Amino acid sequence: SECNAAIFDAMYERGENVSLVDTLVKIGTERLGLSTCEADDLKVYLENNVGARDVMKDIQSGRRKYQIQGVPFFVIGAVDGGESLGQPYGFSGAQDSSTFVDIFEELAGKLA
Repeated sequence: SECNAAIFDAMYERGENVSLVDTLVKIGTERLGLSTCEADDLKVYLENNVGARDVMKDIQSGRRKYQIQGVPFFVIGAVDGGESLGQPYGFSGAQDSSTFVDIFEELAGKLA
């Protein structure tokens, strides 16, 4: 998404600390076009951990669904028009790049 791309760019291209609320609000206003009112709402949301419960639910769901026990953990699947194409791959630990290439090639075949 555009939001993910903006955060990725800020963190890895510009070296910004995206764990800071003010940095995230700045990304929202400068890169994503949030209004002053929306930026204020975002700041309150982040400072008060409003979404923390939902994030923890998602983490617990992922742990159960994919038997996640550590990081890094990767879930890779094929999606076509919002429709999942089969069971995604889930694997943990550092992987050789050939592992990813093999999975991407197999998934690309499902889209063909």
